[in-house]
Amino acid sequence: MKNFILALALLLSACTAPKVAVNPRADFSGIKRVAVLSFSGPKGDLAADVMTQSLLERGADVVERQRLDSVLREQSLTASSAFDPATAKQLGRLLGVDALFVGTVAESTPQSTYIVSQSANPQSNVTQVSGNTVYSEGAVMGLPTAQLLSTTANVSLLSRMVDVQTGSVMWSASMAYEGFDITSAMSSITDAFIRSLSPIWPELSAK
Repeated sequence: MKNFILALALLLSACTAPKVAVNPRADFSGIKRVAVLSFSGPKGDLAADVMTQSLLERGADVVERQRLDSVLREQSLTASSAFDPATAKQLGRLLGVDALFVGTVAESTPQSTYIVSQSANPQSNVTQVSGNTVYSEGAVMGLPTAQLLSTTANVSLLSRMVDVQTGSVMWSASMAYEGFDITSAMSSITDAFIRSLSPIWPELSAK
């Protein structure tokens, strides 16, 4: 059982790099302040908040999301319209930003639970409730031969950085990740996204 749990832990901790595309004509040196719009898809507001946190941790100047939401409501705009050059420029002027981050939550599966009966081959006695990779949470009270395990949360994010002057995509990235919960999985993805921007965006601090 210990070897089984160790293998699962190693799987969870494995680092996966995002798939990244960069516009060769983009000038990142002119990007001083940015805004993060709500991602489309399930948990889109949470994904945007986590992306904002990752940007702030790297020293980016990010518009407060409540201010952003207020401007969107006042102007009857949506995050999905940010690719329209006129809309992007309008948001840039109203918010005082040079670029917008938009994105999509392609998958957001929360953690779940398993009951595992111990034997010589523990995998043969797993009763699946839902989810994917599992990790141990210890014994089940009243069931001395069983353990309570939890599944990982699965998240897949796509994000783009849009120049407000042209509406052009400057940078795009996608990544899927398994974490112990949705928030930590999203955080791992957005941290990887920002690391991919560090070499090309001077405003980010090197960490």
